[in-house]
Amino acid sequence: MKRRPRTEPGVPRSTGLIGHSFGGYESSYLITQTDLFAAAVSGNGISDLGTMSLSVSRTSGKPDMWRFEKDIWMLGKTLMEAPKLYQINSAVYNADKVKTPLLLWVGQEDRQVDMRQSIEYYLALRRLGKKTIMLQYPEEDHVLFNKQNQMDLSRRIMQWFNYYLKDDFSAEWIKNGTE
Repeated sequence: MKRRPRTEPGVPRSTGLIGHSFGGYESSYLITQTDLFAAAVSGNGISDLGTMSLSVSRTSGKPDMWRFEKDIWMLGKTLMEAPKLYQINSAVYNADKVKTPLLLWVGQEDRQVDMRQSIEYYLALRRLGKKTIMLQYPEEDHVLFNKQNQMDLSRRIMQWFNYYLKDDFSAEWIKNGTE
């Protein structure tokens, strides 16, 4: 598999993007807006601001609405006041624009961001025929604490970037997917 040529002046031929949590949201969303990146990784990111804003935090037991209205997203309006604002800023609704291969990963017991956020995005990308793989780590929360899982994720991220940035096609799981 050959990398897409970069024609923009000053842009490296291969640039990767990686993020976790809010950075996972940013990675997932950013690749819906540009094809600048040769590959991306998103860990435990939010993909649908609307459904996430109407969820209840498993950590605090309180609604997550505040995160979107006044906290990190600073949308300034509720979902009911501005549904389009939530939609245009959600990766899942812009999945058709993705041209960048994406590796998603989640802890299955994530109490900060419901893993269904990543599953929804993964399914949307798959339905659209986009290159994506999702890794799920059982008995892990928002951050991986199991040493074997940390090593597995680190190895797979390195292989993902080597595959798409360095033309190292030796990682069979990227060609064949995971189970």
